[in-house]
Amino acid sequence: MGGPADINGKSHPETDNFLPCKFVIDGITYSSAENYFQCAKTTNDTDRNMVLKSGPGESAWAAGQRIQIRSDWEAIRVDEMYNGNLAKFQQNDDLRTALINSGNGTVRFTGSTPFWNKWNGLIMERIRAELRQNGQEDAHRAAEIRIAMNEFAQQSK
Repeated sequence: MGGPADINGKSHPETDNFLPCKFVIDGITYSSAENYFQCAKTTNDTDRNMVLKSGPGESAWAAGQRIQIRSDWEAIRVDEMYNGNLAKFQQNDDLRTALINSGNGTVRFTGSTPFWNKWNGLIMERIRAELRQNGQEDAHRAAEIRIAMNEFAQQSK
C-alpha cells in the first residue's frame, strides 16, 4: 500500500503517497499523490473522473483497481509517481519544507511491494535533492536517480 517513509530513524508523513493534500497538474486538482497516480493509469474520461472523485489514499488506490490501464503503463509508472509527488511538494510549502529538512539519509519505505518500496524511496530522494539544490552532492544524486528512472522506462517498453 504505502505509508510514510523512514529517514534517519524517523517517520516522515509528508512522504506518504496517500497523504491528503491538494495540488494541480494541467488544470486538474488532485487530492493526493496516489489520486494523481491512479488517474494517470486511465485510458478514458469516465474512468479518470471516477478515480479523480474517489478521493485520496486507499479510496483512490481501490478506484484504480477497477479501470482499464493504458498500454504503456509499465514503462511510465515510475515517471508518473515522480510527476505527482513533485507537484505535491512544489505546491505545498509545509510538505516541501519537511522533505528538504529530512537530512541526507536514505529514504526507506516498507509498507508496499518491494518494487514500490525501492522506487518510492528513490523518487523521494530525487525530489528532495532537486528541491534542496544544495550543491554538487544534490545535483549528482538527482542525476543518478533520473538516469535509473530513464533506464527502467526503456527496459519496460
